[in-house]
Amino acid sequence: MAETRLRLPDEIYEQIKEIAQGDERSVNSAMVLAIEEYITRRRRDRYAAIGRKVAQRDRELLDRLA
Repeated sequence: MAETRLRLPDEIYEQIKEIAQGDERSVNSAMVLAIEEYITRRRRDRYAAIGRKVAQRDRELLDRLA
């Protein structure tokens, strides 16, 4: 398992700490979950953008064929 140091503004740390306590988990596990969700969202957004490009390209081709 990799280990890294993360510097957070105090306000963000306090927010993640409150969330972690509310979810009955450690601050570390709350941060890991937040990073996993960020990665998932970025991948989904990237694939959606690719899908939009393909749809746009295909629509233009279909318009030319009509």
